[in-house]
Amino acid sequence: MTEPHGPSTAAQPAPQHANRTYKRRARNILIHKPMQREFSLVLIALLIVSSLAIGFVIHSTIREAVFGSGYRFGKISPAEILSDVSYLLIIRVSCVLFVTLIIIGLFGVFFLHRVAGPVYRFRQTFLKLNKGEIPPTIHLREGDFFEETAQEINKYLEKMRGAAASSSSQA
Repeated sequence: MTEPHGPSTAAQPAPQHANRTYKRRARNILIHKPMQREFSLVLIALLIVSSLAIGFVIHSTIREAVFGSGYRFGKISPAEILSDVSYLLIIRVSCVLFVTLIIIGLFGVFFLHRVAGPVYRFRQTFLKLNKGEIPPTIHLREGDFFEETAQEINKYLEKMRGAAASSSSQA
């Protein structure tokens, strides 16, 4: 029997998605619910605060242009007022958005550090295991994510230490 695609199909690598043992589903979107919930809620809160600040800036700038700060409709044309208001709005709204961007960036760095730190420690542990060493217990900082995973890895390391101790005592 001949192969339908010719003899060269055996040499071609299989598509990567064929090796998956799971299917992407909507319920799989939330992998680590506490982490994703906190990150999403903080970002939403920051955007709400930013939107409120922008609304306040727009309102106060228009109010200032119309009722205060020396504008007089008798000597200044409405086009001039709107030009000044437009310029002030662009500057003030840009400042609010810039501050929001800095806050979100700082939050992202600190938040993701709580994720990347444990992942780095897990990787170091796995590298030592692959070299044949039994690494020390994984200790996470307060507030780090994946504490349950660290506990499970530590249980496994304890079993390995017990097995190594019993095999060395029998020898």
